Amino acid sequence: MFSYVEDSSIQTDNKEKDPLINYDFELSSQKPDVQNNVSPNHSDSRQEVKLYRRRWWLLFVYGLTGIAKGQVYNTWPPLSGSLIIAYDWSDVAIAQIPGATTITCAVVSLPLMYLVQRKGLRFGMLVSIFSLVIGCSLAVICINTSHSIWILLIGYCFNGVTSSMLTSSSSLLSVTWFPVSERTTATAVCTMSLQFGIGFGFITGPYFTDVQITDGNVINSTNLTEGFIQSVVTGIHRVVYFDLALVLLCLVMIVAYFPSEPPYPPSKSQLQNETMITGYAEGVKSLLLNKQFWVLLIVTGFTYATSISWLSLVSAGYRPLGVGQETAGWIGLLSIIFSVLGSLLVSKAADHFLRKSKLIAQISIGFGIVNIVILVCITQRYITLPVNILIVFLYILTINTSIGLGSVLPLCYELGCEIGYPVKEGLVGCLVTIAAYLFLFLYYVIYLTPAFTNDTHWMSWTTLGCSVAAFILLFTIKDHYPRIDMEESHSTDNVAD
Repeated sequence: MFSYVEDSSIQTDNKEKDPLINYDFELSSQKPDVQNNVSPNHSDSRQEVKLYRRRWWLLFVYGLTGIAKGQVYNTWPPLSGSLIIAYDWSDVAIAQIPGATTITCAVVSLPLMYLVQRKGLRFGMLVSIFSLVIGCSLAVICINTSHSIWILLIGYCFNGVTSSMLTSSSSLLSVTWFPVSERTTATAVCTMSLQFGIGFGFITGPYFTDVQITDGNVINSTNLTEGFIQSVVTGIHRVVYFDLALVLLCLVMIVAYFPSEPPYPPSKSQLQNETMITGYAEGVKSLLLNKQFWVLLIVTGFTYATSISWLSLVSAGYRPLGVGQETAGWIGLLSIIFSVLGSLLVSKAADHFLRKSKLIAQISIGFGIVNIVILVCITQRYITLPVNILIVFLYILTINTSIGLGSVLPLCYELGCEIGYPVKEGLVGCLVTIAAYLFLFLYYVIYLTPAFTNDTHWMSWTTLGCSVAAFILLFTIKDHYPRIDMEESHSTDNVAD
């Protein structure tokens, strides 16, 4: 029989009374037999379903780490004007910084998730946070020594390891610790925390530099006073040290308490692990031969990856319209904040309407398409507006586009798990992440081409075209939800909410 209880009712569970940093329960002999690629039959003591309040602590730590990683990832593009003035870096060189993260993430995702599948979530989180500490430390070295961008690029390769873990394992964390009714929302918190951090970076940079950088300052950088340049350098130092302090806080929290899995699973379908494909190579092969999964990978790249690349370069993209660095930073921040809120609402709707995830994703993308069409007309000057009204429209349209296109990422992860079932969620998330970062990298490669660097009009056109393609491709994906079907097929009157 199943029992479904919260921590408050688990009075006889001795493992719940263990000290805070006691991880003995992770070493249980009930672990799957990875070498033989099969899962053991559960003993009677394991035929229970329990929820633990500690899952909210894990979600908080995971989310805060995602915010820190997003902040670090988007530290430099919003400061493009300041970096040109202070260190004589070019827009092309600055765009290479997040590009180093994206390509590293795509390369290390598969081997890292293989290790996570064998050693658990705690191992993966420790690897990711130590990599982020190394990356931030190299950034500190860069700004205090030769200002060589190569030092920074090496650091951002380490940051790519963190990106791989945080984006690939969001579904794994939600399925390991959360019930079906909270799963998509938990995935949204994990994935959108990174996006919120990216938005946070839009404002922390310009705020800490405390200097309004305009297009005129960048063009006439050789005529600026020494005092002005020094104030810009000091502001850049503040941002980098803030990044390092935030990352060190996350390190302490993860080391203190972040277990790999609960003593008992959170849902009845998780008790059926013998149906899962646990072999890593077998799982990869199953996914790569699944045409529906390939379509979902393309949809993920065309929506989330393209929109987040476009948004991270909004400072350079809106500069020809006369929009300053600080204003562009606020547009980026508010766009990310509302995108995160929109993602939570969309995910909550998907949790409520369990078999309508594809339809919800199409509605969200359609909303983004309407707004990006108007935005293209403005950036191409098909529509001309007075400066004050132009800024207002840029705020509204950019925010709405980010909500429409950015909110679908958690749905893509969950749809991927349904399409790829019975492959493990961690491996599914890994391949979705690789696809997203490959599209991110491709976007930055296009930007690095001199012809496209000088003419930023292509950014909005590319985002529009990819969004329309993704909307159409979703029609080819079948509405099939085997994990939800399994959960409902094991319903019992003895299960209490």
